[in-house]
Amino acid sequence: MNGFSDVEEFKKIIQKSNGKVEVRVRNWYAKVAQTTKVKKSENVVYGMVSGASLTMDIYKPENPNMIGIIIIPGTAFGYAYTSDYGQLSMTENFARDTEYLGKYAKALVDKGYTIFVINHRLAPQFHYPDILADCQRAVRFIRFNSKKYEINPDNIGALGYSSGATLCSMLGVTDLATDANKLVLDALSSKVQTVVALAARFDLTDFNKPEDSGIQNPIISRVLLNYVGELPMVENGTYALKGKYAEASPITHVDKTDASFLIYCSYDDPLVPQRQANTMYKKLLDNGIEAKLNVSQNEKHNPIADVSEIDNWFLKHLKK
Repeated sequence: MNGFSDVEEFKKIIQKSNGKVEVRVRNWYAKVAQTTKVKKSENVVYGMVSGASLTMDIYKPENPNMIGIIIIPGTAFGYAYTSDYGQLSMTENFARDTEYLGKYAKALVDKGYTIFVINHRLAPQFHYPDILADCQRAVRFIRFNSKKYEINPDNIGALGYSSGATLCSMLGVTDLATDANKLVLDALSSKVQTVVALAARFDLTDFNKPEDSGIQNPIISRVLLNYVGELPMVENGTYALKGKYAEASPITHVDKTDASFLIYCSYDDPLVPQRQANTMYKKLLDNGIEAKLNVSQNEKHNPIADVSEIDNWFLKHLKK
């Protein structure tokens, strides 16, 4: 519906993979009345790097509530993607996802939010800070074109999952230096005003501890090596939050000027220890930042979020 799920495309993929498979489409459920008309603008270019376009997909409801939300899907910073010419874009994967992040995003569009789903450069071909810089550029582009997209440029939110949640968190606690001598776009802030983070990693060095799941060792080390370009420094037998790992970790940047945070995590997440959310939550509160922490019990790396709570959170922190 509205580009979030394409049944016919799914049918083509199945039949192309195996022509012997017959795909039948059945209307198992009563058709839900569509209350919101949505305009989808695909592959909108928000920047250029070395001749390559950075793009986003924009979902704009017929009656927008003037609030813009940047959405960054999870990719393990690129670990989950093959580096070939058949590689799907992040926005294409997102459009097919109706079970998790896509579900929440569609609900927000139905409530009147305009959402901007971005592609960014992927590791291991690119590393921090280039990947974060793409996300910051996207915020500036959205802010610069706020009148066109009918949103308030002074109050922009971010919603992300997994690595996307880590990047969204960085958008809430860091800001690019502005330069009035350059293009007007470069003189704008790249900081968002509130963040909803699903299964985020806030401290990039906090992994592979004795109490952690065994799955972390081979996966997380490779994901972070790809993203940062190096492994963390070791001090007294443990990883030290220093150097590029400190720069790339949201928790090291928190101060009293930062965005508010709504954090969702799962107690049994095998990839991101739940203690990370606890530590970030405490750091935010210690700095006088409004924050809320929700912990799922048995959802692993897919903590269950409450759409009504997200809606109320965005309205509280962005509606002016």
